[in-house]
Amino acid sequence: MQDIKRVLLTGGGTAGHVNPALAIGSIFAGAETRFLFVGIRGRVEEDVVPREGIPIKFIRASRYPGRYSPEMARFLVNLLIGSIQSIFILLRFRPDIIVGTGGYVAAPIMIASALLKKLRLSRARIYMHEQNSVPGKLNRLMGRFVHKVFVTFSETLSFFPGRGMLVGYPLRKQISRESREEAIQKIDFKIPEGRKIVLVFGGSQGSRIMNQALVDALGHLLPYRDSLFIIHGVGLFNKKEYHAVRDTEERLRRAYSETQIKDIETFYTYHPFFYDIENVYAVSDLVVARAGSGSLNEISAMGLPALIIPKSNLPGNHQVLNARSMEKAGAVDILYEQIAVENNKLSETVSGKRLAEKLLSLIQNDERLKEMGAISRTFFNQDALVRIEKHIRGETATDNDSDLLLMKSGKGYGLPNNPSLLRRLEREAEKHRHDYRPEMVVPRPQDLEYLKNRAGTLLLHSSWQHRNLGVKLLGLLGAKEKIPAMLALYFERKPVLWVKKLLGGDFEQVGFIRRNILTALVRLDELSPEIEEALLAGVTDPYYEVRAQAAHAVAHFGARLASTQTLLIAVKKLLEDSNIDVTVAAAEALGQIGGEQDALPALLGMWDTRLWKVRAAVLRGILHLVKRGVIGNPEAIEDQATKFILTSTDFRPHFEIKAVYRHLMELIEMEKEKRIAP
Repeated sequence: MQDIKRVLLTGGGTAGHVNPALAIGSIFAGAETRFLFVGIRGRVEEDVVPREGIPIKFIRASRYPGRYSPEMARFLVNLLIGSIQSIFILLRFRPDIIVGTGGYVAAPIMIASALLKKLRLSRARIYMHEQNSVPGKLNRLMGRFVHKVFVTFSETLSFFPGRGMLVGYPLRKQISRESREEAIQKIDFKIPEGRKIVLVFGGSQGSRIMNQALVDALGHLLPYRDSLFIIHGVGLFNKKEYHAVRDTEERLRRAYSETQIKDIETFYTYHPFFYDIENVYAVSDLVVARAGSGSLNEISAMGLPALIIPKSNLPGNHQVLNARSMEKAGAVDILYEQIAVENNKLSETVSGKRLAEKLLSLIQNDERLKEMGAISRTFFNQDALVRIEKHIRGETATDNDSDLLLMKSGKGYGLPNNPSLLRRLEREAEKHRHDYRPEMVVPRPQDLEYLKNRAGTLLLHSSWQHRNLGVKLLGLLGAKEKIPAMLALYFERKPVLWVKKLLGGDFEQVGFIRRNILTALVRLDELSPEIEEALLAGVTDPYYEVRAQAAHAVAHFGARLASTQTLLIAVKKLLEDSNIDVTVAAAEALGQIGGEQDALPALLGMWDTRLWKVRAAVLRGILHLVKRGVIGNPEAIEDQATKFILTSTDFRPHFEIKAVYRHLMELIEMEKEKRIAP
């Protein structure tokens, strides 16, 4: 292949895109090689790339919105302008190769280079590296314009047929283990002696969720301040909606007194970004990080144990899958984001208390840390740069792809997707009834925790069908900790647009969701004032299936209810409901919560109702009253019950209403015999 004298690198927005580009560029570093980096202003590349001595130029670009929205127009305008800017940059720089590592900034360069290639105005060969197991839509499109797509995961090859090549993750050469003593001398802040060092960071831009969780965790870590030292990489994100450093500082001031802050400063330091993070890695005993490919590969290269907090709801859920693959091997522990209620809305969060507990459980276990670190060091194959260089220079790669990576993206763990999981859980629940436990389907505790988290994230989905699926799964998975989130969804009463109202809709959280939340609450068998409030709201819900399920739930909780009289009055009104399912459920519920003075007269008064299913339900309700021993005069029931019409309008081999009636009469006779027995 011709000599490579001019190398154009592009990809940005986060260090996860910039660092692989710089790493690949280092392959061609030499006295005669010229480099140019193309990025966008205001992102991490503007700060990091010049420190590497590489010139940088900026173009217009914006994030692909993923679907039609007002942002789509902005994206298209920026893509057009950025592509035009890229054409001029390419014509002037005349690169031999172009390497893109993703991020929306790479799209204009890729489009411009493909166009110039078509017009025979460029001879550059174009390469792309995809870090994640599931590429975004923009990267899939850009993959059509390049000569080769280098990928980190074998599963990614299917997205780039004929162009993909498995290489692994390209690490910067300085990411290598050095002695703690040497690293301490290079760090520009003081680390107290004799402490366990914990590095916490959420990527180059930072993570709002992780930053807030760590600030909240500091109060729980105060008693251990003499044995810990926490180094916090807050992030460079600096926008109107969120300023990483300012938000962290304000949260500290709000959460703690001046005395507490002084104590916290003895074991905690924060910085926007670590330009020489390899030195911070070298002094750390434990890392708390996101699960981006870059972070995980660096942690592995340094042989560090880690507590991983994967970001949920990303394309392909790649961070969760990355983290689970390392957790399965024993290299890391995982703390999942949770769905919580903040300002009456659902959002993803991490509990500061839970973070502190997980952090302490690891940092205080030297044997576990040593074992995790050893596994972490061997988890990834670290020769990605060698393979990339061989291919670009036209040399033959001799490594066997099957031996290249130890890591898989997590698709082969035998865990079904959400619809399949629901079917399996429902089958077991039907088979075992009252003895059902989710562990019958998901025996591994870590897998059960993951699946609960996966189901919980569905509550934030824009599609009501996905939210509905999440609710069903949470009930069957025994996710009692998700009850507050489900109740927030249940009580949300945002009305639908008038078009949907014409089609029978009422609220954004459709009736199916509200009904299935009540079903889930029954499965979870938890009772609280908030749940009783939900039952009361359900009894008057505009959707009949919700009213029916609310009555079933009232019957289930029965004597455990605190607001029995309020619910009894509301349920009694359902005896006049126009829907038979609601009336049937109400009649049986009255038998579980009522008594001789309030429920019995209402039930006996329905002896001549037209529908036999309702009459049968009424008799079952009376039967429940007798079984509960709340009837003082069973003879009165015997006289009144003879009025009930015991025929049905359809032929059945077993007449249910007659069977219920006979059972009731037998029970009354038993009660009468008890009274006359000496």
